[in-house]
Amino acid sequence: MTDLLDLIDNDIRRKMLSILSIRPSYTFELARSVGTSQQLIAKHLKLLENNGLVYRVGKINSEEGPQRILYRANAPLLSLLQFIENISNFEGGKEDIKDNYEDLEELIRELRDTNEQISAIELELRKLITRQQNILVRIYELANADDSTELFKAFDSALRGGDFRTLMQFLNRRVF
Repeated sequence: MTDLLDLIDNDIRRKMLSILSIRPSYTFELARSVGTSQQLIAKHLKLLENNGLVYRVGKINSEEGPQRILYRANAPLLSLLQFIENISNFEGGKEDIKDNYEDLEELIRELRDTNEQISAIELELRKLITRQQNILVRIYELANADDSTELFKAFDSALRGGDFRTLMQFLNRRVF
């Protein structure tokens, strides 16, 4: 198994994980989005899959060839790696802890409380990311899109920009 931090220390894999954390995608789609070859994407997907950062969520039919395998990011593990990466970029707070707290017991209580708050937020984040991904997969299934590129663009627009109109317009044409 490769060191997980080494896995995310690659621009192509980071771009792939970013896309796959938003929506399921297949090799050709990722290659177009990232701007590289399908062979290179397949190599990176295999590495990410072997290390648990992505997994297969299903297949979609293609008029242009064989079924395409859909992948998506392992949200809880990816969240943990993002959290670790943020820790490694920590430059220190503005306030001086020594000035704000007078005794060791008070500092330890504050550390314990802060740790409990962080744990609760991380748990809630994992639940929300899992919920988001399940919703996206269900929308994808209900939309039954022949060309998933347009659907994924609508997903991306909605999730990145907060504009869900494009997604609703697409889904209204497909589902309702």
